[in-house]
Amino acid sequence: MSLLDQILTGKILVAGVGCLDRGDDGFGPALVRKLQALGWQNALDCGDRLEDFTLDIVGRAPDRILIADAVDMKARPGEIAVLRIPDVAGAEPHGHGSSLGRVMEYLQLRTGAEVLLLGVQPDKGSGKLSPEVQATIEELAAAFDASWCPS
Repeated sequence: MSLLDQILTGKILVAGVGCLDRGDDGFGPALVRKLQALGWQNALDCGDRLEDFTLDIVGRAPDRILIADAVDMKARPGEIAVLRIPDVAGAEPHGHGSSLGRVMEYLQLRTGAEVLLLGVQPDKGSGKLSPEVQATIEELAAAFDASWCPS
C-alpha cells in the first residue's frame, strides 16, 4: 500500500463507479459506502454514470480525485492499480468504455486536481462482491482511514 501512502495527501475526493448488482463491478460504490461509514464526506457513489456527478465533484474543489472502479488488468482478482489518465486508454474499465478517460480529462481541466483511477481486478463471478475484492475494500478503507482524517 506504499503507493497509496503517496497519493493520500491533500483534499481527496473518492468517486466510486459501478453497480452493486453486478458483482465486482460494485467495487467503487462499495468502497465509497465503507469510507462514508468511517466519516468521509468527500466520497461519492456515482453509480455507473460518473459524468452525471462532474458538477458536484468540481464544486468540492479537491486536490486529488480518485475514481474507484473495476478494471480488467489481466491480474489476480482483488489486485489494485493506480492509473493516470494516459494509462486509462490501455486499460479496460469494467463496463464503462472509453468515456472514463474523457471524464477524467474533463475533471482535471475543470479542477486542476490530479485525477487518478484506483482500479481493482474483478473476478468473473456471481452477482455479489467476490471475497478477494471485498478483502481489498477492507484493506483500502483501513489505509484511507489511517492516512487521512475525514473532513
